[in-house]
Formats: sequence, structure tokens, C-alpha cells
Amino acid sequence: MPAKLIWTPAARAGAKKIYVDIAREQPQAAERYFQRFRIKTTSLIEQPRLGQRHPEIRPAARMLVEAPYVILYQTHPNTDDGPIEIMEIVHVVDGRRDLAALY
Repeated sequence: MPAKLIWTPAARAGAKKIYVDIAREQPQAAERYFQRFRIKTTSLIEQPRLGQRHPEIRPAARMLVEAPYVILYQTHPNTDDGPIEIMEIVHVVDGRRDLAALY
């Protein structure tokens, strides 16, 4: 059975803020970013360990990049082998900020 993909309220709010901020000046660019976020996160259903680990941010943190933005997620269980039941999208933010401060 494929793993379940869930978004936290913070991740949804972050993606929406990015979309709104970009759309003020460039609506088409905002739509492209939104689609790329969706494609990247949906790909986690088939490849839950696609993102690299970033324990310096948080022990379970994994990251996907859509420069300059990053999608931070974690898997449940947090292992490097065996089946994954849930991928939790935790934050979608500008990657140039202090990511460890998010937690």
C-alpha cells in the first residue's frame, strides 16, 4: 500500500504565503511554483526517501528543494529502510532563512 501524504497547517500556510507573495507581481510564476511544489510532494508517495536528510535542522528532517524554496518533511517511521507509512510535509519556506529556527 502506498504511503500517506499529509500537510501540516504550517506547511499549507507557508505554501500559500509564497504563492500570494509571488502572485502580486507575477501570477504565472506563482502558479508554476505551486505546481512544482505539488509535483515534488506527490512524488514522495512512490519515493518517500527522495529528500536528503538534514539532522542539523531536526533529527527526522528531510528536504526537497525548489530554489529558493525548500519543502521540509519527515517520514513515519523515521528509518532508512523498510516501509514508510506517512510522509508529513512540515514546512514550505524560503531556504535562505534559518531553517533550524522553524522547530
